[in-house]
Amino acid sequence: MVAYDRSRIADPEAVLSAIRRYLWRLLDELQSLLRDVGAAWRSGRRPWLATLACLLIAGVYGAWHDPQSHEALVKVGDAYAGQPLNVELVRVPASVFLPTFDLPWWAAAIQVAAVLGIAELLLGRPGLTLVGGLAQFASTMLARVMIIYGAAVHIGLPLSQAGILDTGPSGITTAIGAWLLARRHAYATLALLIAVLTVAAFVQPNIDGREHETAMFVGIIAALLQARVAEHRQRRVKELRRA
Repeated sequence: MVAYDRSRIADPEAVLSAIRRYLWRLLDELQSLLRDVGAAWRSGRRPWLATLACLLIAGVYGAWHDPQSHEALVKVGDAYAGQPLNVELVRVPASVFLPTFDLPWWAAAIQVAAVLGIAELLLGRPGLTLVGGLAQFASTMLARVMIIYGAAVHIGLPLSQAGILDTGPSGITTAIGAWLLARRHAYATLALLIAVLTVAAFVQPNIDGREHETAMFVGIIAALLQARVAEHRQRRVKELRRA
């Protein structure tokens, strides 16, 4: 018989202790987030941009089912990889507000209100707009490249995905959420987000999963770059003071 080294087997108590520590840290990060949101609200800040986005989503949904306005909305924001590149690029900004097949309009509005609203209160509108715009553009273009190369690369997408609509508001909210968590050093919550999106991309390897993962990494990279820029500025200020 083969003798197993019990020291190599994970101690169940140690595993449970690690899980408890993770859950406590996750809870602490969420409580800290809610406290800061409350403080920002009491200070007079309001998420007007997120509110406007929610109203646009609701308005577009209502117009989407009206025969007279449906065709106009399609021409403005119906973006997918099978289109010519210049057409898709023009339609990408408006595609954020168009309804998607796998997400009801009210769920999209709640998602935008929660994620964009919190980020707007805590980090401001300029960064929110920049990160969201970059993520939407990057995820759409990378999905197009994945479809072009298809099975030739490991993360390629089948040609059948070329006619699937852009992910809509969920791509931007994914990027903003990852950016917010990384900026706040909420690494337990960020790890959970990465794990969920990665598993979803493997379980259902479609254009939505790829675009969500791309948007998430855009948000994380943006936070890392901002941190590096802030460190450089602080170092520069210290050098000037010493001089």
